[in-house]
Amino acid sequence: MASVFAYSHNPASDQTHNWLIGGAMLMITLLRSAAVITTPLELGVDEAQYWLWSQTPDFGYFTKPPLIAWIIGLAHWIFGHHTWAVRLPACWIHLITALLLWRGASWLFGQQAGRLAALIWISLPATGLGSFLISTDTPLLALWSAGLLAICGIVSRRLSSTVGMGLAGLAFGTAMLAKFAAIYALVGLMLIYLHGHMTRQKLFDCRDISIALLAFCLAASPNIIWNFANEFSTVRHLGDNANISQQSASMAGVWQFIGGQFAVAGPVVLLFMVIAAITHWRDHKSRWLIWMSAPVLALMITQSYLSEANANWAMTAFPALTILLAGWLGKMQKRRYGILSIGINFGLSLMILLVTIAGSMGPFTPQSDPLRRLRGWQQLATDIVPHIAAHDAAVIIADRRATASLLSWHFYQSDLKILVHDDDGIPSNHFEANHSWSPQAGRRLIALTGGNLPPAMPGVRWLTPNSTIQSTISHNKQRQFEIYRGIE
Repeated sequence: MASVFAYSHNPASDQTHNWLIGGAMLMITLLRSAAVITTPLELGVDEAQYWLWSQTPDFGYFTKPPLIAWIIGLAHWIFGHHTWAVRLPACWIHLITALLLWRGASWLFGQQAGRLAALIWISLPATGLGSFLISTDTPLLALWSAGLLAICGIVSRRLSSTVGMGLAGLAFGTAMLAKFAAIYALVGLMLIYLHGHMTRQKLFDCRDISIALLAFCLAASPNIIWNFANEFSTVRHLGDNANISQQSASMAGVWQFIGGQFAVAGPVVLLFMVIAAITHWRDHKSRWLIWMSAPVLALMITQSYLSEANANWAMTAFPALTILLAGWLGKMQKRRYGILSIGINFGLSLMILLVTIAGSMGPFTPQSDPLRRLRGWQQLATDIVPHIAAHDAAVIIADRRATASLLSWHFYQSDLKILVHDDDGIPSNHFEANHSWSPQAGRRLIALTGGNLPPAMPGVRWLTPNSTIQSTISHNKQRQFEIYRGIE
């Protein structure tokens, strides 16, 4: 790795280093792909729900925009009904993100910084985890990085401000089809413009901002129109997640959020990112990157103080911080810092890779095993098959979204309907909105619950006795369900 940090004006040397780093990144991605294919860990709840969305392509869904479902649907169509097919796109999208940041850092700070940006990104603990569990953050960050690349093109004079802002708007707007956090990009662009206007160091003018906004709205329009037609269900869900109405105003939440960022970026890398941002503040060529990252962190810190904020909610701050850190480390005197920070992160990423392959954290497993949610669902599906056959059931009433999502995956292409019972008639998730139980006389069903009573479903006659099934999901935890047989 040390040769990557060597300063050189020799194009041939740069080319050699580029091939070495590119080959190393490809090998890392292939190893992560192999881990995804061989892991014994099952799909998570969100992954299964994204897959279910992909079976009915649309321009939006109850809780998220559609891009994640489109990606999973394409992979499922190509590779078939496999857990790894759902997850496989993740590690390759992260490779694309690293390549985009490589190019952007190269344009701003030179070839050495470009290679460093790629290594920083591919080694982040969040990238290691995000290469195994596919999420909406994965395409969001790739498209966000594409938007940053367009602005890098403006700053490095490779693109005109008009063309660059148009491309940036399209990239950030398409990112809105992955996750609404892409809206932060407009905040960043506006702050860049206002700061440039005040300091008379403009990167782009008002016309360019208008072009970017138009391109953003054009790219995001499929989901915007869908939300108009569906009573803004995704927007309302986003508000529910923010949970601002239930303010706690606690500094404990802030410290927990900040601690989470060290886990996202790595302990040394995050510290160096902060130092790099402070160092670059006076540099007109790179200061705009701070405006594309700091507001996201500030908003999420505020959110964590008022209510709560998950660590990944600030992920859009890290592509810009990665480029800034690469520029800072690219200086000769920072060589040993770069080796230290990236080396530590590669060690953490290797641990994530080994856990993925083993399906266990081994002796490092905490009392509450975080991997327990990725176990036991196949066993559940297998265990209830005899009960379905004995009762000739046509419907399974799941106790919650998690159960419904995973059973939908495991009973793919069967005639069974997986439904939930919406007690209050107000949809709070995709299943209650689209797969909610409604009476149908004479139909035989099975209900799964975690309690001692069947669900209160009017008109259903429950038979006795009920049955109990359970599966082991960690060394000290079992998932248990009561099975109730009913006739409508």
